[in-house]
Amino acid sequence: MIGQNGTVQSEHKPDMRGDLGDLGADLLALSELQVELLSVDTRDAVRESFSPTIYLAVGMGLCIGSFPVLLLGCAWWLSSAFELTLASCMLTVAVLSLILASGFFFFAWKGFKKSLRILQRSGTELRSNIDWIKTIISDKHRNRQKTVHRK
Repeated sequence: MIGQNGTVQSEHKPDMRGDLGDLGADLLALSELQVELLSVDTRDAVRESFSPTIYLAVGMGLCIGSFPVLLLGCAWWLSSAFELTLASCMLTVAVLSLILASGFFFFAWKGFKKSLRILQRSGTELRSNIDWIKTIISDKHRNRQKTVHRK
């Protein structure tokens, strides 16, 4: 474009620095919020997983403690050929403790599932934020192209 005094003037180009600065500030604020949400979700997940951890420890203790008794009971039971002896009683105790341990494992599994579900909130929010960033970038790109094509 030639100006009034005969000098060549360049066309007005949009200032991208302001847009990039705004986008950078938005991304930093969004990152801070995402990290804060993750820390809150992690704290809640740890709090929710406390009792399942206790159930798991008790269940593992019962399982570990009952296996030797179970093996001894099976050996004594087979040698006695179906007579009620000390071995059959040990076997009964071992089986009952395994049933009890499986109950503890069930409650632990259920509790861990619940506590890990809390972290899905952070994942959902992160996906939402990434979609928002994509939308903002594509909108700014489309607006920039429209202003360039109009001139």
